Amino acid sequence: MISISAFIISLSGIISLLYLRLWEIRRGSRLYNFQREKLDEKVVSLGEYLRHRIPTFDRSVVSRMYHTTIHYFALMVLSILRIIERRMVSLLEHVKGKREVTRGVTQSDFLKQVGSHKRRLEKPSKDAIQ
Repeated sequence: MISISAFIISLSGIISLLYLRLWEIRRGSRLYNFQREKLDEKVVSLGEYLRHRIPTFDRSVVSRMYHTTIHYFALMVLSILRIIERRMVSLLEHVKGKREVTRGVTQSDFLKQVGSHKRRLEKPSKDAIQ
């Protein structure tokens, strides 16, 4: 699973860099041309710093970091989907004309009469059932 995620992230990074380069060629100028050398030096120095200063992680630490990252990403996607679902349900209810129905409150005279008649009926006793 980790290798698949790393592959997908790397592939998307390569595709985005190729798209950026194609965009620069079509435009005819380089993006951040005046700062590119400084940025390259900073990236190289950061890579050297990370390589020498930060200790290597063991497999369990990397695995926990990966699972935690995936977990929070999944929670974020789930919360976004819940928001979209709520909006779609409210839109669907609006289109259908569906309203919330509260129990016990009715505006129909017929239903009021049926309800009062039902309440007046005697319930069968336990002796009659046996």
